[in-house]
Amino acid sequence: MEHRTLSLGRQLGQGGQGTVYEVVNKKINEAEGGGWDVAYKEYTATVLPGLDATALASQVGLLKELSAADARWLSEKTAWPAAVVERDGHACGFLMRAIPDRFRFDYRSLGSTGTATRRLANLEFLLNDDAYVASVGLNISERDRLLLLADLAATLTRLHRMDIAVGDLSPKNLLFTTGPRPECFLIDCDAMRLRGATVLPQAETPDWQIPAGEEKATRTSDVYKFALLAVRLFARDQIATDPAALATASPALGALARAGLDPDPARRPAPAAWGAQLTAAAATASTAPAKKPAHRSTANTPPSPGPRRPTGNAEGLKVLAAVAAIIVVVIALVVAHSHSGSGSESSGSPQPRFSQSYPYDPSPGSSYGSSSSDGGSGSGSDGVAADPSTTAPSAEDVAFSEVSTDDCLSNYTNMDTDWTPATPSTTSCYGTDAYFRVASVEKYGSCTSDDITWYHHNDDGSSTDLCLNRNYATGQCMFAVARNQLLSMYFNAATPCEANIPSHYQYTVKLTQVYPNGAPADACGSDKQWKPDNSSAVLCGRAVYKLTGLPDM
Repeated sequence: MEHRTLSLGRQLGQGGQGTVYEVVNKKINEAEGGGWDVAYKEYTATVLPGLDATALASQVGLLKELSAADARWLSEKTAWPAAVVERDGHACGFLMRAIPDRFRFDYRSLGSTGTATRRLANLEFLLNDDAYVASVGLNISERDRLLLLADLAATLTRLHRMDIAVGDLSPKNLLFTTGPRPECFLIDCDAMRLRGATVLPQAETPDWQIPAGEEKATRTSDVYKFALLAVRLFARDQIATDPAALATASPALGALARAGLDPDPARRPAPAAWGAQLTAAAATASTAPAKKPAHRSTANTPPSPGPRRPTGNAEGLKVLAAVAAIIVVVIALVVAHSHSGSGSESSGSPQPRFSQSYPYDPSPGSSYGSSSSDGGSGSGSDGVAADPSTTAPSAEDVAFSEVSTDDCLSNYTNMDTDWTPATPSTTSCYGTDAYFRVASVEKYGSCTSDDITWYHHNDDGSSTDLCLNRNYATGQCMFAVARNQLLSMYFNAATPCEANIPSHYQYTVKLTQVYPNGAPADACGSDKQWKPDNSSAVLCGRAVYKLTGLPDM
């Protein structure tokens, strides 16, 4: 299909490989209730030299090779490539089904009393504690979690029979719904491996990598990541590897998880082995959704009762009077991200067909992650969508709109509460308080920065999302925990050095030297040394405060 035949609407999302747009003059399977909405992914110029056009064509051709039942199922469970798009005879992207609306939910920002916005239901949201999940507007029970895993296990089993390996199986590529039944929907399908071929070189999401040296995008790598997902879904944590919480729900599932994480791929149980145990556990699991707490810290609440100077022995580490939570963690960021997408729910159809000149209603906010089911941009109790042409921006909206790429922010978060202060505050990138640097500002797309995203929903229904990378400077402080004899640092949990330590952290570490481009192993001398993921920097530092009863580190 030639690119010139497409009538493109607004940009729906943007990532490292390309940009996604809505397509306003085509539908897939128009015989099925008027057809499905269509999205177009255009690859960036930088990835085109590495694009395997034959592999992409094979993915598109698969739908015609499959039986009618399998093709319909694949189109219901995934955003599978449906047509190759070319410019002057060269592949430049592809068309796919837009995301059905049932895989969205009415998102409410923490502490907000304003209008909810429609957002994609990425599985990442569920890798947080129940209080957070309920606070953002999700009603999820233990049975829902088990049935979502059962559905995903069945999906992987069927994909593997088709000789498809997901490869980058992680919550960022998984959407979910609990109604009318719990199920998952897979996106970024051009990254999957069909019959051993891949469209682009395989990549993995940080903290979701398979063991070093193992071949990527295989059935056994999918099994490993499925086991990780099961562990983390029940641990309510994005980096956990201990199946204890899952084993509490079902000892059999805990055993499957331990086997699934075996370094030897041959010892990992196939997804089908999970199905019966997940279904059995779901039969007796609680159907009560997690509840929103009576009170939760908001963006206007600092991450501790207030900065104060701890008292203690001046010759040793200063001690804070608090009780340490016993936790084992690795260096990581615990924060939910969201994608961008668009679509409407409909029944399946065996193979994709395209029609042109369908009427299009360019309603405000009809984009991935922000549209309501009828194309609006979210509604209040009266069901009236915000009109961007008449809605005046709030002071917060203005503050976010004034942030630019490469600005540095003095805002910080301990990863439990929202940002302090609640609106962006720019500062010199060379200052000790320059905790984050703005990698980009997204209006409709998703962030490609490695560290953290600060989401903001404007009063007119649009979004201004700040994609942030950590900016390190000598003198900064972060929270850490002890793991055996090592200090594991939460690099994004930046803090004023003398703020109280939240109970689930154990130490405050102060940076004594920052080497942006790396350093020798002995560069830190007697201080401890860290190298953050996705960064060439080497950090030197020492613990300056600790919780009561902990050893010096």
